[in-house]
Amino acid sequence: MTTSPVATVVGASGFIGAALVRRLTADGVPVESFTRDRPFAAPPEVQASRTAGWRPGTLFWLAANVNPAVAEARPDLVEVDECAFERALRALEAGESPPRVVLLSSGGTVYDTTRPPPYSETSPVAPTTTYARSKLALERALRSSSLPPECQLVVRVANAYGPGQLARRGQGVVAHWLRAAADGRPLVLIGDKESTRDYVYIDDIVDALVAIHDAPGALPPILNVGSGRGTSLAELAQTVLDVVGDPGLTIETRPARGFDVARTWLDPTLAAEILGWRPKTSLHEGVAATWLALTS
Repeated sequence: MTTSPVATVVGASGFIGAALVRRLTADGVPVESFTRDRPFAAPPEVQASRTAGWRPGTLFWLAANVNPAVAEARPDLVEVDECAFERALRALEAGESPPRVVLLSSGGTVYDTTRPPPYSETSPVAPTTTYARSKLALERALRSSSLPPECQLVVRVANAYGPGQLARRGQGVVAHWLRAAADGRPLVLIGDKESTRDYVYIDDIVDALVAIHDAPGALPPILNVGSGRGTSLAELAQTVLDVVGDPGLTIETRPARGFDVARTWLDPTLAAEILGWRPKTSLHEGVAATWLALTS
C-alpha cells in the first residue's frame, strides 16, 4: 500500500477532472479517480479505513450533475449534488487523517454583480440563480463540516474552456461555437453582445489545481482562478472568426436567458501571491488550440 500523498479526484470523467487526472498522472502523482460509475461516498467505516491507508494529500471535488441551465430546470439534480457532497464530508470526517478538500465552485455566478468587477475573494456574494445558490450551499457545507480549517479550500473558477470540452446545454460557449463552425452552422450568440465574462483555459486551471496539491501547509479558505480580464461576447465571437478563418461563417443572435450574468470577471491576484500561479494562455491561443484539437 502506498504511503505517498494521493490526489483523489471526484468527478474524474468530467472536463476539468479528466484533464487534472491526466496531468497528475503524467507528473507521477498517485491518483485515485471516482466517477458516476464508481462513486466516492462509501459507508463511513469503509471510507475512514481507506482514507487512513491512502494518506491522501488532496481531494478535488469536481462532481456535478448541473450547470446554470440544468439547475434552473432540474432542482432535483441540485439536491442530488448537495446530498452527495454532504455524504462525502461525513465519510471524511470519520477518517483519521483527512485530506485537503478542494471544492470547485463558480467564480462566474456567485459574486454580487451590482458591484463593478473584477471580483476578489473578499467581494460580496449575491447569488441570483439556482446554480449560484447551489454552489454557495456546497461552500457552506464544507465550512460547516468538522474538518480542520486547513483541510477546507474553495476554488472559484471562471468560465473554463479548451480541448475536450463538450458542447452541453447551457454551458461552454467556446465549445458550442467551435462545434458549430466545424459543422458549418452559424454561431448562436445569446443575449447582449457586450455581456462580459472571464474565460480561462483548461491548462491554466489544471496548473492552479496542481499547485494547490503541491502547496505545503494551510492555504486561504477561498481562491479565485480566472484569466483576470473581462471578454465580451462580441470579442469572443471575433476571436473565433479569426481562428476559424471562414469568411462564410455567420452569427445569429437570440434573447438573453434569465440565468445569464451581464458582467463578471475575477481578480486572481491572491492565487499569484500564494501559489505563484498566473494564467499563461491568451484567449486567441486558447481558442486556436481548442480549434486545432477539434479539427485534427
